[in-house]
Amino acid sequence: MIAKSVRLAATVLVASLALAACGTPVTESKLVRRGLSDLDESEIDLSKAKAENQNRLIDPKFDGKLVIVNDPIGIEASRLFFEDSDSLVLFSPDDKSILRAATLAVNQHLPAVQYDDARRLEIHKLLTDLGVSRLVVIGDVPWTETSGEFSVIKDPGTHRALGEFTAFQYGSKVVASPEQMVKDIARLDKTPHMELRPAWVPYEGELDAGEEKNQPIPAQSRRDGQMAPNIVATKDSPIANVITAAAYGGRVLVMPTADPLADKHSMAAVAGLEDGALVALGPEFGRVKEFKAKIKQGTPD
Repeated sequence: MIAKSVRLAATVLVASLALAACGTPVTESKLVRRGLSDLDESEIDLSKAKAENQNRLIDPKFDGKLVIVNDPIGIEASRLFFEDSDSLVLFSPDDKSILRAATLAVNQHLPAVQYDDARRLEIHKLLTDLGVSRLVVIGDVPWTETSGEFSVIKDPGTHRALGEFTAFQYGSKVVASPEQMVKDIARLDKTPHMELRPAWVPYEGELDAGEEKNQPIPAQSRRDGQMAPNIVATKDSPIANVITAAAYGGRVLVMPTADPLADKHSMAAVAGLEDGALVALGPEFGRVKEFKAKIKQGTPD
């Protein structure tokens, strides 16, 4: 038996060496991934992209559906990706607050909404419907009351507070330009415990060290169950939608353009998905019927 085992091991080793000598990889890297936009067009095989997009385990909630999220402040995205949530991040629309909200929401897997005074009642209804007990307010948001339904936690915006909220030490990443915000947020879950800061907003340093200790914001589990649909965005997509999709656990692919017929990078992200499962995170993708027709037209038979 020992001799047989040795012979078997030798056979496996020889076969492995032969494959290596032929230059045949044991596993082939995926084409449709976050780095897709960095590839040269000559490296993009749309037939392979189609096969990858179609041969995936999908949450039945999204299977066979193509959804375009038109809401600009994240209410629709929060309902789409989260059926319930103990906490929700509500942030003001300035760039510093947006990146701060992304850092906290994606790392703790919390839905996020951009505050709009005209839609305050809709936001309150969302909090009720999701069963939120903890509202985390970031930036200049006039929402200070505490009711029996949920408590309001004001983020002081310091690096120290981020650690207290999450019980982790954070590094810092400077986002180069406003055009880079969506891409860096979409990749945030690949570099966990990294605080995003805008290069175009002067860093004021830490506030008074005598600030009160902040109560923790418990992390939630990913909601995607490793079965998320393809999720696409562009640099112009509403950032609240991108934050919430990334917090859900889905991999957000940032397309160069919302028109999949304009270039192979964009087409590869959606090839074969005219009948789903696909979620597009902004109104720039147009109407569902037209978007489906473009995908079908550009997908290889």
